[in-house]
Amino acid sequence: MGAVFKALDTTLDRIVAVKVLAGHQSADEEMLRRFRNEAQSAARLNHENIGLVHAVGSSEGWHFIVFEYIEGTNLRDLVRQRGPLSVAAAVDISLQIAAALDHAARRNVTHRDIKPSNIIITPAGRAKLVDMGLARLQQVAGEQDLTVSGMTLGTFDYISPEQARDARAADIRSDLYSLGCTMFFMLIGRAPFAEGTMVQKLLQHQQETPPAVELLRTDVPRRLAAVIRRLMAKQPEERFAQPADLEAELVAIAEEEGIDLAVGRPMLEAAPASGRGVRGSLWPWLGAAVCLTGIVIALAIPMEEDIALEEPPLHATGAKDVMPMNTPIRVATGPGAIAEGAGLAKVLAAAEDEAVIELVADREYLVGPLDLKGKTLTIRAAAGQRPLLRIDENQFPPTDGEPVVWRIGGGQLTLEGIDIRLDGRADSVTGRRSIFQIASGGGLICRNVGLAVTAVAGGQDNANETNPLDRIVTLSAALLEESTAGVTETNEQQQNEVNSIPGRVEMVDVFVNGEVTVCGVEEPVGLSLQWRGGGATVVGRFLDVDGFPSGVGPPIGLRLEAATFACQEGFVRLADSPTQIRVPRLEAVLERCRLLIPEPAALIEQVGVAEPEAYQTAVNWQDRMGRYEGSRIFRRIDGAGDIVEIDFAAAPRPLAHQPFFNSWPTGISVAD
Repeated sequence: MGAVFKALDTTLDRIVAVKVLAGHQSADEEMLRRFRNEAQSAARLNHENIGLVHAVGSSEGWHFIVFEYIEGTNLRDLVRQRGPLSVAAAVDISLQIAAALDHAARRNVTHRDIKPSNIIITPAGRAKLVDMGLARLQQVAGEQDLTVSGMTLGTFDYISPEQARDARAADIRSDLYSLGCTMFFMLIGRAPFAEGTMVQKLLQHQQETPPAVELLRTDVPRRLAAVIRRLMAKQPEERFAQPADLEAELVAIAEEEGIDLAVGRPMLEAAPASGRGVRGSLWPWLGAAVCLTGIVIALAIPMEEDIALEEPPLHATGAKDVMPMNTPIRVATGPGAIAEGAGLAKVLAAAEDEAVIELVADREYLVGPLDLKGKTLTIRAAAGQRPLLRIDENQFPPTDGEPVVWRIGGGQLTLEGIDIRLDGRADSVTGRRSIFQIASGGGLICRNVGLAVTAVAGGQDNANETNPLDRIVTLSAALLEESTAGVTETNEQQQNEVNSIPGRVEMVDVFVNGEVTVCGVEEPVGLSLQWRGGGATVVGRFLDVDGFPSGVGPPIGLRLEAATFACQEGFVRLADSPTQIRVPRLEAVLERCRLLIPEPAALIEQVGVAEPEAYQTAVNWQDRMGRYEGSRIFRRIDGAGDIVEIDFAAAPRPLAHQPFFNSWPTGISVAD
């Protein structure tokens, strides 16, 4: 629209900012009208958090507006230079901008271009909203409206869904949506939908749920995360009605978190960082990274032992209560617990095949072990809620096997819009634990889900052969019922046929964090794993596969798209041994992914007793527009022969690799 110059007002001897309309625009009557509209809108506003207008005029065909000159740095550059801001700084700045928007709303002005580069932070910590270039008076309508058909205004990273559809529909709630995106940027260091083309970003604002802030930052209070979620609601009526309502909530959060706004502005320090590097027995930064604040703390919401069902209720079928499958089963907090006992686990156990269970409260639910027994279930959050499922180890019965939370054999479990937390092992719990165990033919679908495994007591040093790293998903064989005569040859053949059906895992906008390996395969089971968006930051690997006792063994298939994976021990380990003699096969297709692996780990590691030739053909790695950072080793083969290391330069296909970490996924800090 124009250019801004630092200038001297010779009449009043003061430094000012002068915005000049671009010369080629001066003959465009519509642009002149829009330019005047900016001046008129801005002139109506007189607030300490809004850049003031001193004058407007024209000279020799040049049209200009004179603004106050603000000493400081815009929020975009500030975050890029220092990293994500502290919670205190983000709350303070958001509160100031909410006050500015409240002032504008009371004068029927909508900014329509709220974004980090339009917020200047002074050295004293004052936030100033500038550039009313897209603002309009709300009474302007019809022919007077300056937004023409087919023109979308606003910056695509921060634009509201309704403004993207029709800029004339944008009111103050549109500004609140953009402020929510800006708060996300302050805390995370990027826009909520930062990847993709202009069209892709517009569609994401229209259709996709933004990543949960509390999954990406360890210190974000649950209540603040809920505020950001509400600001970025797709429907305007689901947001705060007025900026004053947002102000009141932010003040309450500041009081709750001990942020004293009355004594001056908090220092604009970056987000808390800890760590002394990625080497050592444990990545120190994981103490912060794995504690997903919305998952781990939840102290602001009291824990209730009982839950209640909203309509429809349980109904009796013979001697057993069964959930109806036609409508969602809505589970809420409340004094009226289920008559036969409370607990989400019991609700799940009683649910009928293909039931949908909707969690309507933004609270913590205790869950224990559950065997789906071939059923298909969906567990999802109600609109606007973000429930937490905390795995309660006290509910696990004593077992000689590895503890498993959900066993999925033949059926399918779908999770949507929830967080899951598995705490560090209690003294009485030994062995590897898995959140999901999937048998051949079973399926797991997670959409917009956060999964966290907190630290083992005593740190990673205790995650040894006795207590190996936990897993998010473990693939296992589907066991047939055996006769009293034992397993016959026919049974063995049937078993092999069943195991040839791969387990299915689909992850969409899922974030995994903690002292954990994402997926493990220990039996002759195929796996089809698709992952789109989100990512994982783990002490272990993304995939760990052991060989198979006999036969060729089913392949492991990965399809990964637009996700980030930071794995301390390497990305994939494929192992065989004298008892697991078949070399695992991997088919991997990656698109627009970022993989971070520290030295000396390898991206792909193949170990065992086979000859080198057997390993060479066992991996098919296809990549498009991927980024690899850290370790130089693309593939390490440690079999019967000498150890062979293939670096990225010698990889079969060109891969974009750099030997240092540009930046770690948000929420992680690594010392240089």
